[in-house]
Amino acid sequence: MTKEKAAKPEKPEPHNFEKTRIEQATAFSKAKAESGKIPPRIDIKGFGPSGALKVETPHSDNAGHLFALNHAFGTGSYDFAQQQLGRLLAIVRSKQGDVPDQVQANSCIAAVAAVEPQNEVEGMLAVQMAATHEVAMEMLSRAKVASSTEHLERYGTLATKMLRTYTTQLEALAKLRRGGAQKVTVEHVHVYEGGQAIVGNVNTSGSQTQPGGGGRHQNGHQPHALTGPAALAFQADPSMLCPDTGREAVPVARGEREDAMPNARRRQGKRRSAG
Repeated sequence: MTKEKAAKPEKPEPHNFEKTRIEQATAFSKAKAESGKIPPRIDIKGFGPSGALKVETPHSDNAGHLFALNHAFGTGSYDFAQQQLGRLLAIVRSKQGDVPDQVQANSCIAAVAAVEPQNEVEGMLAVQMAATHEVAMEMLSRAKVASSTEHLERYGTLATKMLRTYTTQLEALAKLRRGGAQKVTVEHVHVYEGGQAIVGNVNTSGSQTQPGGGGRHQNGHQPHALTGPAALAFQADPSMLCPDTGREAVPVARGEREDAMPNARRRQGKRRSAG
């Protein structure tokens, strides 16, 4: 007697957290479909008698599909959309003469449509970005299975260049859409009580020119009183300048009385010539 094959065990039901994830993904997909942002797809039927690649629509509305492709490439020109589609199909071919993979082709179309190009210039940039990404991933795949350090370095270097190019293309698209202008917005400026807000350049140089004199003022080796941003920082928190009541005063030699320490900046400084 031949032993009957054991029945393949059924897969378990999804857990509660998996069911929640499925519900969220279903709602997301439905919202995408209702918003009309589902990218168009194509069916690749191989090469025709003339050697040209034969591409068909996945439904019966051929005219509507052409308009959807035009919209995906940001154009009203059927010729422009067809040329850009041909560029993408040439990129996803594994070898010259092979039929492009349909999944990869539709993936590239979805990537272009996600950019939502508004004109032909943005459409060309979107196609370049999709093509650059495909080449970068191909180089990374080759680097992963490289049999020698030389091949690993070669493919890794090419992948790095492609990824940097992709980043540059993203920046170019953002710059194109904002008209080349760069806007910097300061959202929060805090000025605390006792402090001052400084707008403009702050000169923190240690040398200053005395009014009416041609030289620079120098205080020798005496400690300097705080000025500029450092002084503003102490003004923002006056408690930092309060005397420390928990410590003893500086002893005074030879029985002299205690006086406040003079401000070093009040002393008459030495003057040296500007030359």
